[in-house]
Amino acid sequence: MDNGNYSRILKVAKESFNTRGYRSVTIQEIAEQLGMSKKTIYQYFSSKEEMAEAVVLASMERLEESTKKFDHVGQEDPLRVVKEVLITVREETIQFGPLFLMDMEKYLPDLAARFKEFRQERKEKGIQLLQKLQDEGVIAHIPVPLLAHILSTCMHALATRDAEQELHYSRLHVLDTFMDIFCKGISTN
Repeated sequence: MDNGNYSRILKVAKESFNTRGYRSVTIQEIAEQLGMSKKTIYQYFSSKEEMAEAVVLASMERLEESTKKFDHVGQEDPLRVVKEVLITVREETIQFGPLFLMDMEKYLPDLAARFKEFRQERKEKGIQLLQKLQDEGVIAHIPVPLLAHILSTCMHALATRDAEQELHYSRLHVLDTFMDIFCKGISTN
């Protein structure tokens, strides 16, 4: 099978899900956007649900790769590593529009649960890193589980809100500002 078609289908599906939500998108519309037949799409994906799963799994793989940086924190500036991982989390978070996230909860509860479990595992890994950095005196003595909860809750809330309409700033700008405030606020320097 042509990997180029697979990637193209995935890209258009992700864009469509994010702008219009999962429920509103049809395979026919994706096929039309790509200038291919539904039959061609069905060679790669058996259903719209499988397509959505592939979109989410690709994001999870990128996040998994990013959090591997946590394993090498001692060799680099630890707060820079934390911020790099947060940037990847931000980039992956904004990949999912609010409509897609809401539709996933409602129409793809198993996928939403897998994604939530994955995020929880990444959160646990982050807690371990933050505890290590606190033990080394790099970050302030703030209860680490509370710190991780605040970080996770704020990132999720900021990513799922329509910040452009509410605040007249892009979600990217809002998340970047939050990350700067967070990293500066926990630093002992």
